[in-house]
Amino acid sequence: MKGKKLKTGEIENALNRFLKDEQHLVLGFKKDESGVSHHIFKGSLDHYSLLNPVFGANAALYLRRLFSKGSQVMLMLRPCEIRACVELNKLTQIEREDIIAVSIDCPGTVSSKEKKEEVPAELHELNDYFKNKDSMRWACSVCGEKRAVVGDAGIRIDEKGNYWAIPYTEKGEVLLSLIDGEPEEVPAELLAAKEQKKDKFQVDMEIFNKDFEKCIMCMNCRDMCPVCYCIDCVFNGDEYLPKGDALLNKVFRIGSVKMPRGKDLFHFIRMYHVSQTCVGCGACEEACPQGIPLTKYFKGVSERLQDIFSYMSGRSFDEPIPYVTFLEDELKDATD
Repeated sequence: MKGKKLKTGEIENALNRFLKDEQHLVLGFKKDESGVSHHIFKGSLDHYSLLNPVFGANAALYLRRLFSKGSQVMLMLRPCEIRACVELNKLTQIEREDIIAVSIDCPGTVSSKEKKEEVPAELHELNDYFKNKDSMRWACSVCGEKRAVVGDAGIRIDEKGNYWAIPYTEKGEVLLSLIDGEPEEVPAELLAAKEQKKDKFQVDMEIFNKDFEKCIMCMNCRDMCPVCYCIDCVFNGDEYLPKGDALLNKVFRIGSVKMPRGKDLFHFIRMYHVSQTCVGCGACEEACPQGIPLTKYFKGVSERLQDIFSYMSGRSFDEPIPYVTFLEDELKDATD
């Protein structure tokens, strides 16, 4: 496989060339006095940062129902964010023609809720920072794919610290064409398959009940999940979570109820709903004001289910989501 080794400032130069078209935008990271955050650039880059060491939200959240008809957005995001965009494309929530999805090798992130000090945004400093594993978000510490091997192209980092732009699809060649120089063979270590680690996630119902006892049904986890996209959510009505007269009528019918009611049902249905598309980014846990360890449940359920179908969410634009396909006897050898 061929790619281009990047000189200092070459990514910024390439993206500025892309932005010369008035219909082109770049969604990536910007660094200012307050830190690094998601930013949509138009016209030219300003204080661009390739990496963002702090996780606040998954950027795919901002792209749901993207049908821009004519414009193009270059996505320069973490692998988990690109994977979520790939899944949203399969779910007809993002128009494929409107994006060029570029993933960037991710050293990990810290939680925006627990950030207590200045976190470096440069790669070598971040690698040193994360030698203390307690500094990294739990979702990142158990992430099975931090490599930029998803999307249309990837920005990979070799063992010597060199950055490479590698195209994976025809659209990925657009990024390569914006970079000076001739393509050359990519170092072997960037192409080697990585053994996926399987972590043991929580399944004990007593511990589940204890963890979710703190839930106040704010539904922030649903609202910040990049792949929980339904406009008309069943939990917005009175059927599952009645309020007002509907709540009182139900109490008169069934008797006393603990409030807020429906917590288990809400989380179980959400687990089922996103189980095949969850990318394990931990945005749900980041959004929870009660500090519930949602990732260990949602990621655990989704990885076991995806493993049954030999599927990884966001791995490829062309790989169909298992529940939209049917293969006879596909589950005959399934075990859990």
